[in-house]
Amino acid sequence: MRRFWGFYKNESYCVGCNGATVYIYDKDENEIARFKNIPYAYTVAFMPGRNIISVKSTEGFLAFYDLDSLSLLKKITVTRDGAQDEGFAFTPDGKFFYNIEKPFSSTRTQLGIYETKTFTKVATLFAEDKNMVLDCLEFDNETNICYVMGFMRADNGVFDYGFVAIFDKESQTIQNIRAIEEGKYNYLHEYKHWEASGFTERQLQWCSFKRNKNIEKTSIKEVYEGAEKRV
Repeated sequence: MRRFWGFYKNESYCVGCNGATVYIYDKDENEIARFKNIPYAYTVAFMPGRNIISVKSTEGFLAFYDLDSLSLLKKITVTRDGAQDEGFAFTPDGKFFYNIEKPFSSTRTQLGIYETKTFTKVATLFAEDKNMVLDCLEFDNETNICYVMGFMRADNGVFDYGFVAIFDKESQTIQNIRAIEEGKYNYLHEYKHWEASGFTERQLQWCSFKRNKNIEKTSIKEVYEGAEKRV
């Protein structure tokens, strides 16, 4: 097995990413296909209950594949400005796909929401917010709550404080923002990016905590529930 930047499994398939190529394996790790539809493809998410994956390129592309038919379902150009390495996820019911996007060549972010029948964007949120920067998101599969993390800029445009919060799907707003200190923000940020790789050894080498003998598992939900300060 190759040493991938990103590596993922479900009950039927394994997926490996090295940037130029997305490798597909059966559950016994026999290679069955290679995809080269988008460059700089490093991260993948499986749709819950389906053998469908999303692949995110740091160059501004998304690709969706059906692994049962080994076919490309759709390729989307999100933007051609700025590196795209923020978080993304399918909703627990698989009906929607959430992608944190940088529409410009800055750290300004937006949340793109796509329905998963045709992978068409149905909402673009927070694009006009110049102070809030979104980094990562995660769903609690039991409660269906979407947790987000990011940071707020001060008036001079630099980092002010990190935060964890809840994205309310009904109102499509960020709710219950809780500030976290910069060290906790940095650790959570790096951990979530390592998690997004499938916890590969290759990605770990880029994490500042790689020298720690005991890396502590964490989540946005855990940090949110432990954060007392509210904004």
